[in-house]
Amino acid sequence: MHIIGCRAPGGPPAGSLKGSPAVSLNIGILTSTDIRHRYFVNAIAEHHKVVAVGYQNTGYRPADTAQDRIDAETAQVVQRHFAERDRQERAYFGHNAEPRADGDTCRVASLDPATLNTDKTADSLAECDVDVLLVYGTGVIKPPLLSRFAGRTINMHLGLSPYYRGTATNFYPLLNEEPQFVGATIHMIDPGIDTGPIIHHARPEITADDMPHTVGCKAILAGIEKLSQALDEFQVGNLVTVPQWPVENAKVYLRQHYHPSQVVRLYELIAAGLFPNYVARKDRVQDAFRLVP
Repeated sequence: MHIIGCRAPGGPPAGSLKGSPAVSLNIGILTSTDIRHRYFVNAIAEHHKVVAVGYQNTGYRPADTAQDRIDAETAQVVQRHFAERDRQERAYFGHNAEPRADGDTCRVASLDPATLNTDKTADSLAECDVDVLLVYGTGVIKPPLLSRFAGRTINMHLGLSPYYRGTATNFYPLLNEEPQFVGATIHMIDPGIDTGPIIHHARPEITADDMPHTVGCKAILAGIEKLSQALDEFQVGNLVTVPQWPVENAKVYLRQHYHPSQVVRLYELIAAGLFPNYVARKDRVQDAFRLVP
C-alpha cells in the first residue's frame, strides 16, 4: 500500500496546510474520439480543472480484426451488436459529448498512434503545467510520456484488473458467464498491460433486464465517479494505491483473441438467461474475490 499526494509547483504538498484550501490540480487527459470518450472528458471537467486534452483516433473496432470469412448470419449479429453499442452510448452519453474546444484555458490536440508517445506530446502537456495525466481508451502509454509523468498518470481501465486485463475486458466476462467481473479499474500506469497499482475498482449494478451495452455504459459511469474521487484524494494527499496481487487463472485478452463468432455465442448465452441467472446468484459470487473499494 502506498500513499500519494500532489506537490504544487514551488510549494508544499497539497492539503498539508491546515485551514488552507488545496491547490486545484491541473488535469491533462489522453483519450479516444468516440462518444463515451468525449463524455469522459466533459464529465471530468465538470468537477476538475482540465487544462489539456489529446484525442487519439484509434480507428479500431473489434469487428475489423476477424481473419476468417464469416457467414452472413454471423455478420448480421455482429453488425447489430455494434449498432446497439452506438445507440446505447448516444442514450447514455450523447447529451454531453461535444469535443473540447482549443482555447486559452485548455489546449486541445488531435493525436494518432504515431504522435501519442512523443516528446512533442509530452512537452505540450508539460507546458500546460499538468499535475495529473488521465488516460482512457488510447494506445499503450510508453516513454517519454510514461517517464515524464511517472507516478502521476492514472488510467481508467474497463474491466477488473488483475482478473481481466487487455482489451474488451467487459465483453469477455460476459462471454465467460462471469458478469461479476464487469466493471472498471482506476490504477496508476506502469510499463505493463493494466498492471499498475490499483486505486479503486468500480462495478455497475446489473439487473435481469440488462444487455451487454447497458452494462458497459453503467460501468463507464461508475468508473468516472471513482476516478473523480481519486483526483480529490490525490489533491489532498491521501490517495492510496494497492499493488496488484497474483491471481490464479487471470485472463489477458488481446485483439488477436477476438473472433465474430464470440458475439454470436454471447447472444446465445443471453437468450438462455445470462443476466437473470447472474442476478439470482449475485450475492454468492460478487464478493467472492478481492477488490479495492
